Amino acid sequence: MKEHIFLPKPLFPRHVCFPDFIGGYSEFPEHAVQREYASRENHLDRYYNLHIVLSGTGYLQADGKTYELVRGQGFLYGPGLRQTYHSSAHDPWNIRWVHFFGTHLDELLNGKGLDEPWLFELGDMVPARFLLDRLLELGRSYTVDDEYAMAAALYELLLRLQSVASQLNVPASPSADKIRTAANYILAHCKEPFTLEEAAALAGYSPHYFSRRFSRIFGKSFPDFVMEARILQAKRLLATTSLSVKQIAAESGFSQTSYFGKCFRALEGMTPLEFRHLNKLYK
Repeated sequence: MKEHIFLPKPLFPRHVCFPDFIGGYSEFPEHAVQREYASRENHLDRYYNLHIVLSGTGYLQADGKTYELVRGQGFLYGPGLRQTYHSSAHDPWNIRWVHFFGTHLDELLNGKGLDEPWLFELGDMVPARFLLDRLLELGRSYTVDDEYAMAAALYELLLRLQSVASQLNVPASPSADKIRTAANYILAHCKEPFTLEEAAALAGYSPHYFSRRFSRIFGKSFPDFVMEARILQAKRLLATTSLSVKQIAAESGFSQTSYFGKCFRALEGMTPLEFRHLNKLYK
């Protein structure tokens, strides 16, 4: 078996997750991948790469170590990571993969795969196998009406991995936890005027190191992260309160309403009032 299925971009632009490329190999001992950092092959400078082994044996190299992977085990690479893995020549793996993208995947996956490949093991392969087969089944005869079923199947697969998979490799970068803690603090206090230096101090690092590691972990610059956090806060207030746009701008960390409106339109493609009209949850 050697199957490659590329999917069209979804019509709905803000899926939590959606596959770009799915497929599988079996009885193919020549399967070997070596991608350099920030490789643009198959958009993997921006997309995630998930593999799950159904049978057989394969190997993954990371940080000078080689990991053997067998049935029920797999790995996840975040965007831009160097990727090196291959099938056993004597016991070729039967493997399925999904390259995917989505909104706020770093939060959904709790940062897995961003600093280093996440290697995991499933105690029960049946649900994951069913969902992988479902993705391939939908992909082989894909129509636009299958978009939501495809997104739902991938979402369930990722949630199951989050819930039941156990980690095989120990995180190699303790700095990531400190930087994510600082990021979570910023999310909770986004109306405050944060500087890069202040955020770096929260994590206990120099601004230069913090900035470089922050971009590596989250796939975006620190200023972009702060802006998205403030716009997210504004969206919550627009949908759940009757505060004026001026009040919401202030509560979201913007000193000028006009600048808030400009930033909101740039990120959301509509004005704050248009967003409120579409998403209002209060009476």
